[in-house]
Amino acid sequence: MTRRGTCNRWTSVGRQRARWAAVLTIASTAATGATAFEAGQPIEQWQIGQGQTAPWAGAGTAQPRGAVLTGQVVHLGTTRVTAPHPLGCAAAHYEYVVTPAEGLFQGRLPAPAERSARALGVRALPLLTLRLNCDGGVFDFHLLATDKALLGLDGVVWRLQRRVARPSPEAAVRDLLHLHFISDMGFSRATVARKRSHLSPDLARAIGAYFARPQSAHAAPAIDGDPFTDTQEYPERFVVGRAVIDGASAQVAVSLGEAASARVVHVFLRNVGERWRMDDLRYDDGRTLRQLLQP
Repeated sequence: MTRRGTCNRWTSVGRQRARWAAVLTIASTAATGATAFEAGQPIEQWQIGQGQTAPWAGAGTAQPRGAVLTGQVVHLGTTRVTAPHPLGCAAAHYEYVVTPAEGLFQGRLPAPAERSARALGVRALPLLTLRLNCDGGVFDFHLLATDKALLGLDGVVWRLQRRVARPSPEAAVRDLLHLHFISDMGFSRATVARKRSHLSPDLARAIGAYFARPQSAHAAPAIDGDPFTDTQEYPERFVVGRAVIDGASAQVAVSLGEAASARVVHVFLRNVGERWRMDDLRYDDGRTLRQLLQP
């Protein structure tokens, strides 16, 4: 892991707002070697459910287009969103951002923000946000779970449900990192146990063997930090790359951290029981997680 001092995981609201104003860009040299990073947001559909007047809207605010939006589908394509106005747009870029209560709905929740979030049905904080930047604007899908989201639009908070999609390596990586980013990102038996269903049986055994070996109290552990993001400074943002599939194996690059200084970790997956599961990681210096797990 990169040897850095630990830092506060959450940014200030001011820094969050400055980031919201920026359009996502990823340098073509972000990936290891000369390979350009190619974003690969899972292609999926979200169905719009019921809306309710947003807590920041004025009393008596009507629900605009309620009859039109409820039941409509938002199709997230690789570079285009097909959806009712104003969600339909082109030149789409996607990123996932860890969002505390104060950052939800671009900071518009009435204070105390956590209480306002709870009133909207948010059970646990922070949330992971799917941020869509496109030629129509910036739209935040705040993920209550992997298949449920809240979207603030025109003074209304809409509830969305993800439709079941065909399993893909990109979606498997997204779901693994969703769980990782909103939980304790430290590397321990307990944190790995929470992610076990996302790991191949062989990798889970290798990690179990690593924790079973005696650790010296006077030496730094072989894995000193977060192996899933290759750092001790937990990132608050990631972008899923496009999968390269070879039979039952696949590789997905993930861009981690702010775009200007993002680093790329390559996730290797295997198809186990019709599900894609993480089988290894490769870092920018060529090391792999399995190598670090060896005695």
